[in-house]
Amino acid sequence: MMEVKAPSVGVGQTALFIAWMRQLESERRDALFRDPLAAAMLSTLSEDPVLADVAEVIKQTHRSAQGFPTYFAVRTRFFDDGILAGVGTGIRQVVTLAAGVDGRTVRLDLPAGTRWFEVELPEMTQFKDALIARSGLPLACERRGVAADLREDWQSALRAAGFDPAQPTVWLVEGLLMYLTNAAGEALLAGLTELSAPGSRLMLEHLKAAMLEEEGRPVRERVEEQGARWLSARDDLEGWLGGHGWRTQVYAGDDPRIGHGRKVAPLPACWLATAALTGQEP
Repeated sequence: MMEVKAPSVGVGQTALFIAWMRQLESERRDALFRDPLAAAMLSTLSEDPVLADVAEVIKQTHRSAQGFPTYFAVRTRFFDDGILAGVGTGIRQVVTLAAGVDGRTVRLDLPAGTRWFEVELPEMTQFKDALIARSGLPLACERRGVAADLREDWQSALRAAGFDPAQPTVWLVEGLLMYLTNAAGEALLAGLTELSAPGSRLMLEHLKAAMLEEEGRPVRERVEEQGARWLSARDDLEGWLGGHGWRTQVYAGDDPRIGHGRKVAPLPACWLATAALTGQEP
């Protein structure tokens, strides 16, 4: 059986933090989703010192940012609904960029024939593959882990894994763009658009610009304590995505229209977007 080795600090540890947040949501009687892979991760890594570090970060977050953990539940459900709407139109190809420990390939009710590509750094891909194998959880679709650095030529690795750019795709860009520079984010959007056939969908998250200013400093410091760093933010998602041919609807992370009755803290402030490819040239 494959060895499950916890990823190192930085963005890898952030992925463990988010998975633990999903587990906390799964334990609620009124959970917006239930994520068995998050539970498997906590069980598998129960003796790993990395997990103890993540536990301390979670305690600090609950003390200093009340209502912020709720954002992760709302974000997860928002993207769940968008992905299911996309495959509901007949799309059978899904790509997650920076997949982390996302459990959607084992928990969503997906149509037969769905093929899901999860692009991640090699260390995280190895961890995720081993975790799923160890968990024994049945996959809800065909899953392919793709080891690639999203700041480099990830498109070639995706194609090599069997991705078909002639078929429409549901793209998920969750918890990623704020860790890339503006230039890298622009290249990422251009790259995924180039691989998108007509009818493709895009689910995307980004920081509000104020989070890189004084207003966001306390939250930025907590992120940096985990070994990660926010490098970009923007408030013009509709125009930005529209310039690449995507018709976009944008919501604030604390918008009650997407909250399912939950109250989300106003900080840190994020945007959640869902978009459809218009078929027009930028």
